[in-house]
Amino acid sequence: MRGADHVRIGETPGSVVSPLPARAASISVGPVVHDEPHRDRARESQRPTRIRLARAIAVTSGKGGVGKTNLAVNLAIALAGQRRVCLLDADLGMANADLLCGLSPRTTLEDVILGGRSIEEVMILAPGGFRLVPGASGVASVANLGLEGRRRLLAQLASLERTTDLILIDTAAGIASNSIAFAAAAHTVLVAVTPEPTSITDAYGAIKTIITKVRTPNLKLIVNMVNDRDEGEEVFRRIDRVSRTFLDTPLELAGIVPFDLAVRACVKKREPVLLAQPDCPASRAIRAIARGLIDSESTEQPGCIDPSAFSEARSGFLTRLAGWLARG
Repeated sequence: MRGADHVRIGETPGSVVSPLPARAASISVGPVVHDEPHRDRARESQRPTRIRLARAIAVTSGKGGVGKTNLAVNLAIALAGQRRVCLLDADLGMANADLLCGLSPRTTLEDVILGGRSIEEVMILAPGGFRLVPGASGVASVANLGLEGRRRLLAQLASLERTTDLILIDTAAGIASNSIAFAAAAHTVLVAVTPEPTSITDAYGAIKTIITKVRTPNLKLIVNMVNDRDEGEEVFRRIDRVSRTFLDTPLELAGIVPFDLAVRACVKKREPVLLAQPDCPASRAIRAIARGLIDSESTEQPGCIDPSAFSEARSGFLTRLAGWLARG
């Protein structure tokens, strides 16, 4: 389904929208014995339904200031052309994805966690055709979720997993428990890093923390704000070499995004660069990353699961997230 198909008549960016209808569940039907139709139907009804669940991609970083949220917003726009996309701003205490979209939401995840609102009530249509669940900003009680807050959040996230093809999660920077839980639960983790030594060190720290939590994480690096491709490849090689040596885990390069003054100008104007400057170098690099993510779907853990056979490797994002949040 194309992103343009997602925008219903009368919807404008910033408007509250209801989620798209869930895809029809598919049931595998075995050979039919024509002289026993009633028995066949009974057998069919007892077979577990295979539910198509959304693929979850977390965008995280070891430290702030590396362009993580800007990457998440623009990737959501690039991917919305081919999938039903929802961006969940999971930086629960210092969220700002809405700012980069030029939006001023009236309700946020704070209202879901503390105020009893539903995800559908706070979800808004963002520029570019994706749906945004705005996070809370400057609210300590949301940033440090207790058990009841986590349960409420999980209950509301259930609807997203069944009405969306792809959930992008913009986590908080660093290795706080909530951030790691979102990253560990995702099917793919994009780690944003810049060539600065502090960013490289902190990115490795985040990767190490995720690897200690997940047996086989699907980790990919995005090297942002580079002077040229050679610099980006060198940053990737350094982190990959250390990860292979000390963590026994090879990394993948999702892409390299050049330093681009157009990005800075768009941030000041609160406009996504992919829409305001679609042909600038940064926009072209982000679209290439999005294409790579779409192409990799066939080789990653599918979102189609059997409810009778949940496991950490095969379960959906919500089931995995519930497990990680429960561990605190």
